[in-house]
Amino acid sequence: MMKDRLLSYWYHLSIKRKMYTIIGVVGFVMTIAILLNIRVIYTFVDDEKVLMKNNLSNYKFQESLETEVECFSNLMKNHTSQNEILFYDARKATKDNLYLMPYDYNEIGEERYAITWNIRNGYEEYCEQSRLVLSMQENQTDYIAEVYKTYQMQQYLEEYASRLTKAAMESSADYYERQIPVLGRMPYTLTIITFLSVIVLILVCRAMTGSIINTLSDLAAASKGIEQNDFAQPDVIWNGQDEMGQLVHSFNRMKHATKDYVRALEDKRSMEEKLFQQEIERANLEQRFSFAQLQLIKSQMNPHFLFNTLNMITRMSKIEEAPVTEEMLIAMSNLLRYSLRTTEPFTPLDQELKVLEDYLYIQKKRFGSRITWEIDCDVQPERIEIPVFLIQPLVENAVIHGIADKEEGGAIHVRIVQEEEMLQLEVADTGIGIEPERLEKIREAMTERGSGLGIGLGNIYRRISAYYEQGEVTINSQEHEGTVVRICFGRRK
Repeated sequence: MMKDRLLSYWYHLSIKRKMYTIIGVVGFVMTIAILLNIRVIYTFVDDEKVLMKNNLSNYKFQESLETEVECFSNLMKNHTSQNEILFYDARKATKDNLYLMPYDYNEIGEERYAITWNIRNGYEEYCEQSRLVLSMQENQTDYIAEVYKTYQMQQYLEEYASRLTKAAMESSADYYERQIPVLGRMPYTLTIITFLSVIVLILVCRAMTGSIINTLSDLAAASKGIEQNDFAQPDVIWNGQDEMGQLVHSFNRMKHATKDYVRALEDKRSMEEKLFQQEIERANLEQRFSFAQLQLIKSQMNPHFLFNTLNMITRMSKIEEAPVTEEMLIAMSNLLRYSLRTTEPFTPLDQELKVLEDYLYIQKKRFGSRITWEIDCDVQPERIEIPVFLIQPLVENAVIHGIADKEEGGAIHVRIVQEEEMLQLEVADTGIGIEPERLEKIREAMTERGSGLGIGLGNIYRRISAYYEQGEVTINSQEHEGTVVRICFGRRK
């Protein structure tokens, strides 16, 4: 019962040792196949590189020799410095390629060695002959004979260069013919090795079948049931104490823990849905409250302001007949129209600035030289939307609580800038400022969602907090020097 004992020994091996055994056997077979392939390929590639190098050197010599012959002919026809330079450059290239050609008898064989020897010796004689011809004058005796002798030597060298190239090509063809049978047997050899590797792999894998595969199938089925939230399947069973046994034991414990966790998550989700619904209702209630306060602030234009403005318009209409009165009436109409007809919570920044200009124009007519202002806008106001009535209430507070009670009056500076994704609005005045105790109460009220800030500033604070992910309202003041209110907000919720 050798087979049973081997199987028992195999099943009692740890999975780690089983995997090492499989990897070792398969790796050994594949290594033998790879080494054999590499050996054959490198042998063929090395020989191919030598042949290609030799053929290339022969071809380059033949090509450079033809170029030199052509340059010599041009020089004989027209003896200029340019043609002379071209000829000697071609000669240098020919010499370089001549001595790059293989000249080892054992490597290239008897025929190619003999041709190469004749070319080397003949080329040296040709160089001497061409120098002799170039040094002679055309009217000199034997000049024509020496020239034709040079041409004959060129023809001789070209013929031998052609023979050398042909002999190299024939040698390469002989090598390929010898290698064709070897290369033809390679696919069969590789197929046999691959087939043996597959058989070995199948035999080794069959040794791991049986209870391991069945247990893995049970684990897969139980995992699929857990994925579908089905925990009614029985626990997976494994009698061994190896890694598979540890895996099965841990899986069963995980299944029961997951069952309890899913149940707890369902309870938690039910509770969170209730809390989320309550939060939505609270947010909707807060939004309706903010909208109601916005409507309130738009309907509560200061009666004292309206009364003083109308009295002033009446007095001025008695003194002068039109221009100033007409402008003030237009500004007042714009304010009333914007206040009564604006129902959306957001408006373009340029529209808000237009309303602010109308308001400040009326205040200028009221206070005269006691009030000055400056609006510094570094953004494109027509492309930016802000909450409606965001700037005018701040400027109104600056006029009423800061400049109106100051005998010499003051100045208001409105500054609008954008830094990356944050828009910053700043309203500063040089009025009477805020007492430290009152300023501290205002800041404390901001930490309690704006309660106790008053209608204007409180409404602005609540809207900024409700509409924007990063919204902030800050106030700084120095008594008898002035107040600065800064609003920063980024992306809308």
